[in-house]
Amino acid sequence: MRRRQSVTWVLLLSILIALAPTGAVWAAPAAAPLGQGGEPAFKLDLPRIVVTVDKDGYPSIFGLSVQDIQKMTGMDMSMARLPADLLQMMTDAGVQNFEVTINGQGVFLYANGKPLPYLVWSQESLANLANVLAAFQVPQAALVGEAAPFLQYISISLAVQFAVPEGVTAAPLRDPKDLMLVDAAAAASEVAEKQFIVLHALVDVDAEGVPSIMGVSTRRLQELTGMDMSTAVVPANLMAQLSAGGVQHVQVQTLPSGLFLYLNGKPLPNLAWDAAHLATLAELLPKLMAAQPWAPLAGQAVPTLQATDVQLTVRFPVPAGAQEQPLHEFAAP
Repeated sequence: MRRRQSVTWVLLLSILIALAPTGAVWAAPAAAPLGQGGEPAFKLDLPRIVVTVDKDGYPSIFGLSVQDIQKMTGMDMSMARLPADLLQMMTDAGVQNFEVTINGQGVFLYANGKPLPYLVWSQESLANLANVLAAFQVPQAALVGEAAPFLQYISISLAVQFAVPEGVTAAPLRDPKDLMLVDAAAAASEVAEKQFIVLHALVDVDAEGVPSIMGVSTRRLQELTGMDMSTAVVPANLMAQLSAGGVQHVQVQTLPSGLFLYLNGKPLPNLAWDAAHLATLAELLPKLMAAQPWAPLAGQAVPTLQATDVQLTVRFPVPAGAQEQPLHEFAAP
């Protein structure tokens, strides 16, 4: 029970915890160093790389298959072959191509040329993420902080095309000139006439890790109802890490244009979506997770995310001697 409790809270908080402005932190650079002609000192912009996978799972790139490489070099390339169960899952889900694009704006995902919800970052949010990882002593955390300035000046796209079943019309790849970015105003207009699902909550966690809402703690609720609510308690080891990292509060907000995270009032990389992005996910998720009993429900629930108004703040005890950090002011949906 204790292990499951720890895992629950670590999953919820490990991606959300920012380091307070104490100790060594990375700061978002004010400007990138310039090279000749006023151009950035570093820039990497590659055309889209397309990997074609045949019906037996062998990939090819630039017309050269791993089988050809194996014949020419004698190297064992069997590890490059995609597993049969993965190919079957993609076929069953109707996935003909999948693309990942990484650039200075974030990480973009596409299935069959259609957009999926994507990760948005900025120099500031990446620097904050690096501090999160450093606070929790995640391996290679320093690499994130050092790499953050470079991410602003790269553009790399990788698309994987799977074999199209006989008699099925091939789905095109996305137009490489169109990232299909979310427009916040347009996303808001898509749900302007819908009834929002509203959840606003301020949760206070005491020094023992017991959460409370409006002065009523989970411990008190357990006494009144007899229900076991021990899994809601933040484990002592995680509370110690939060205190050592200077974490005072975590905030989550959903808007028609995405999900936004803030730690000690500072932004972390966020998810972006609109109706089209969520529709692609709603179509794909139940097929990829067909073996799970909750898959159909998940497919139905995904589109409703756009019409949710979640404003969640979780406050932790302020460490002794620390300056209290201001909360982020939530935007109106």
